[in-house]
Amino acid sequence: MMKAKVIVMPKAAVLDPQGNAVRDAMQHLGMPEVRSVRIGKYMEIDIEGQNGELESRLHRLCRDLLSNPVIEDYELQKRESGNQEQSKTNTKTKPKRKTNQ
Repeated sequence: MMKAKVIVMPKAAVLDPQGNAVRDAMQHLGMPEVRSVRIGKYMEIDIEGQNGELESRLHRLCRDLLSNPVIEDYELQKRESGNQEQSKTNTKTKPKRKTNQ
């Protein structure tokens, strides 16, 4: 069993009106020190079984379904059940594709 954690955030160059609204509310409610808030999505996915293409399939799922690659970046973290070690992958470097030779 594997657990994948996906964090989707707006790209740095993209305006985040929801984050701005939360920042303004926080400042209004007594936190004038808050300068920036970015709102994203967090997902945990439990996966049964493993195979060699699992990571590339997870990246496709993140890119095509869970995020909008035009305005969002995603981070994929994987962990075997019972294992504390995590593997992080960030979309700023695209996963390598296998080529048939």
